[in-house]
Amino acid sequence: MLTCEVCGSQIKTAPSSVEIDGAILRVCPSCSKLGRPVGVPQRVQRVATPYFAPKREVQPELEVDPDYASIVRTAREKLGLTQEALGRMINVKPSVISHIETGKMKPDMVLARTLMHSLKVNLLVSSSELDSNAK
Repeated sequence: MLTCEVCGSQIKTAPSSVEIDGAILRVCPSCSKLGRPVGVPQRVQRVATPYFAPKREVQPELEVDPDYASIVRTAREKLGLTQEALGRMINVKPSVISHIETGKMKPDMVLARTLMHSLKVNLLVSSSELDSNAK
C-alpha cells in the first residue's frame, strides 16, 4: 500500500502528485490541496521546421582550354622555371610537364587547377564559351 508523503496516511485511491516547495510528492486527496498539482509530463510535440538550402548560383561547366599547351609553356618560361623545377613544385614528373606542353597529354581538372595556381594563369573556360567560339 502507498502512503502519503506528507501526512503518512494510507492512500486508498489513486495518489496525486503535487509540488510543494519545489519537491514533487505523492500525496493523499486531502494533502493534495497543500501544493500545486503536477500532472504527468506531456510530451512536447515538435513541429519540424522545413530546411531551405541556400540557393546556389549555377556554376558553368568548365573545361580545359584547348590552347593549354602554349599557355603552360609561356607561363612557365615567364617565371623562369624549367620543366624539372615546375614538376618538383607541383609534385609531378618532368615528363608530365613535357607532355602537357607538347599537347600529347591534356591535364585533368585537378592538375589543371594546380598548374593554374602555380603558374598564375587561367586554364579553364566554360563549355558555353567553347561552343560559341566553335561556331
